[in-house]
Amino acid sequence: MAHICGAANKQHRNLLLSMNFSGIRQFFLLALFAPFISWSQTFTAEDSLRGGNHSLRSCYDLTHYRLSLRIKPKTRFISGNNRLAFIAMVDMKSLQVDLASTFVIEKIISPLGTVKWSQKGTSIFVNLAQTIPAGQSSWLQIHYSGQPHVAENAPWQGGFVWQKDSEDLPWVGVACEGEGASLWFPSKDFPADEPDSMLIQYEVPKNLLAVGNGQLIEKKVVSDSTVQYSYRVSYPINHYNVTLNVADFQTWGDTLALPNEKTILKFQFFALAQDLEKAKKQFAQAKGVVKVLSELFGNYPFVRDGYKLVQTPFLGMEHQSCIAYGDKFKDNAFGFDFIIMHETGHEWWGNRTSASDHADMWIHEAFCTYSEALFLERTQHREIAIQYLLTQKKKIKNKTPIQGPRGVYYNGWKDSDMYYKGTWMLHSLRSVIGNDELWFEWLKSFGVKFGLKPISSEEVIAYTSAYFKKDLGPFFTQFLQQTEWPLLEYKIEIEKEITFLAFRWNCQTESFQYPVDVLLDGKSNRIEPKSNWERIEISNGKVKIEPDLNGFLFKMAELKN
Repeated sequence: MAHICGAANKQHRNLLLSMNFSGIRQFFLLALFAPFISWSQTFTAEDSLRGGNHSLRSCYDLTHYRLSLRIKPKTRFISGNNRLAFIAMVDMKSLQVDLASTFVIEKIISPLGTVKWSQKGTSIFVNLAQTIPAGQSSWLQIHYSGQPHVAENAPWQGGFVWQKDSEDLPWVGVACEGEGASLWFPSKDFPADEPDSMLIQYEVPKNLLAVGNGQLIEKKVVSDSTVQYSYRVSYPINHYNVTLNVADFQTWGDTLALPNEKTILKFQFFALAQDLEKAKKQFAQAKGVVKVLSELFGNYPFVRDGYKLVQTPFLGMEHQSCIAYGDKFKDNAFGFDFIIMHETGHEWWGNRTSASDHADMWIHEAFCTYSEALFLERTQHREIAIQYLLTQKKKIKNKTPIQGPRGVYYNGWKDSDMYYKGTWMLHSLRSVIGNDELWFEWLKSFGVKFGLKPISSEEVIAYTSAYFKKDLGPFFTQFLQQTEWPLLEYKIEIEKEITFLAFRWNCQTESFQYPVDVLLDGKSNRIEPKSNWERIEISNGKVKIEPDLNGFLFKMAELKN
């Protein structure tokens, strides 16, 4: 266990215990009712096994992974083992781990004696020879081999990507955000439980370089034809962020003095020789991005592991301390490289602050997507950031709620509303708070409050309400659990030759009552609508009334008397 995370891990284990909702009973209820839930995805019993925190998962807490693999690019074959170290949360003799059924499990080793196991889909049910008492540490080592799933369209459809560079040498990457790490290595593939640290070892052909998360601690010749690269991850890491990159990489480095403390962050960059000059020019943006985001959200969270940016044969992914980049070395219309900006933003939102359930992946994507606009606001101008946000607003679909169903394997991150409606939810909240100094303090406080541990939507909402001393439950309910935008209804009323503007919120969430700005003859005015009619006096009935669409995601509708 990483000693620096002791307090956080104690909180984390309490979270694991609190999330065990009657174990197998919950599993069967979810399996029974899942087909009737109104989501874009229907759920099976296997989805409940994959996504639920039932008793065979909540009974143990991960502390460390030691992943050791041999990669054979010519045959697209991997083999090796993962050793899962853990602490028993209760007296336990059985547990669940996860691995794609396409692999052959060669053996499972335990210090307690002979292990028996069975498999259903990706779920492996392990029966130990002896009971492990609550609070005791133990481990399980799973040896396996096979050809991993090939991604048809990474990163949206996950798996391995096997390509070649211009010299016909292998170029390999992996992305598995939706499908999960069990797509390629045995793990407890559940968001609420992250290993506190990892040792990653990749054996590859000697003419290639293997890049993983964390810091390189050893390069060792294994045979006449292969070499092993070992990396140490010294922080908790969510499962889909564990990565593998193999190619004839060219590499170079840089450093940055972080703005808020006397710490030097080491950068390392990896690119193919054919793209080296373009990569050196484009990857230089990373330092500026890290500097600005450190100022906004607190210092870069994984200083000991450093920051790596690796050219990959797919668009990109936020692999912790080892970001995947494949966006052809170009800037967008706003003058920055989207992949470098967005995936680096995930180091704070998704990697440091992680969701504890598949349902809450908006915590990763909404905050990270909003960081793009904040980056523009900090480096250019707020009006430029507003223009950027308005381009994102056009992509909102309003088809499914941002927050997904709990306790099942939910792949809702593919719905773009988690990104674009999510960022507008946060931008609208900023407008409701109306105090930018306090707002930015709140964003920075996440790292202090929650540290490196998974959290839920409920925790975010409760903390945010307490921080701003305002009940924000209905606000988040409307944006996260409903598909419609808040609707502001208004009408003109005249009494005794006095003209009034009457207004109210008409939302799916009845208790939604938050301030909003409207334009009266082009001038912004803040009003305080509730679910019942309120009104203010205006100069005359010919005033032009419009929504102020730069700060709040809502619609307006006039009702005629």
